Amino acid sequence: MQFSYEGIPIFVNQIILLLYMEISQKNFISYILKVAIISGIARVTLDYLFRILELSPIAYYLTFVLAFILEVYIIVFVIKKYKQHKTPLTIIDALKTGIIIMGVIGLFYCTMAYIYDMYIDPDFQTNMTLRFTEQFTPDQVEQTKQNLANQDHSKSYFGVIMYTIWFVFLGAVISLLVGSIYKTKEASK
Repeated sequence: MQFSYEGIPIFVNQIILLLYMEISQKNFISYILKVAIISGIARVTLDYLFRILELSPIAYYLTFVLAFILEVYIIVFVIKKYKQHKTPLTIIDALKTGIIIMGVIGLFYCTMAYIYDMYIDPDFQTNMTLRFTEQFTPDQVEQTKQNLANQDHSKSYFGVIMYTIWFVFLGAVISLLVGSIYKTKEASK
């Protein structure tokens, strides 16, 4: 299958090439890790780009929806490819795939967010929250400022760990659903 890659950013090009390459069963975990690492880099790039462009709060928060849709697509695609190489697909295989992909993406994203929010632009989250509040609930701006002033910033490491666990949980749920769907399709044949 041939694609035209002109004008596509390099990380998107790498994801496309990885998704469509042929893999042996023995190298499938390494394939999943490569897809996860490149997807993690793409997720970080997407978020970082929208942070430095200082777009509206809605545009920034839409990156989370866009990233989630792409992450679901990648998990579905990799599980489908896994199923082609190893039949029958087990739920454990599907879970491993989703957990590895989302765990790596979560680790990359959370690390970047921590570094950005602690060292590059410590006021980013505060400013984004205030802009969002001003745009949608202007009468709550003072309360929001007060809440932000009372916020404990010493729990940042804990937040990184919890958010990474959230990514792993999402990967488990998505892959469980996708694996179950493929198992049901297999059983009905």
